[in-house]
Amino acid sequence: MNRKGMTLIEVLMVVILISIIAAIVIPRFSGGTKRAKVQSCEMNRSVINTSVEVYYVTEGTWPIVDLRNIKTNQSYFPDGIPTCPVDQTSYVLETTRFRVSGHREGAQSHIW
Repeated sequence: MNRKGMTLIEVLMVVILISIIAAIVIPRFSGGTKRAKVQSCEMNRSVINTSVEVYYVTEGTWPIVDLRNIKTNQSYFPDGIPTCPVDQTSYVLETTRFRVSGHREGAQSHIW
């Protein structure tokens, strides 16, 4: 018998194999994006916390919880205060520790 092509079973096996490989590989690459956003959030938070401390030293008082004082003063963030790249929310100042909190992931809050 002279075969000049693939049978349906051979084609299905190739499709299944490619699907399995894609199911394993794709989540690994998408996780890198999430980690990069979390690291960017940490960096933003660090910069904002430094600005909060500078504001306290300069003004003698802590900024308002929603950071309105820092947002309106162009010397701190001329391009505007950044938002969290993970969930696009604004950073908020905690009134007990006077530190900026980060994003919320699921039910667990990430506060650095």
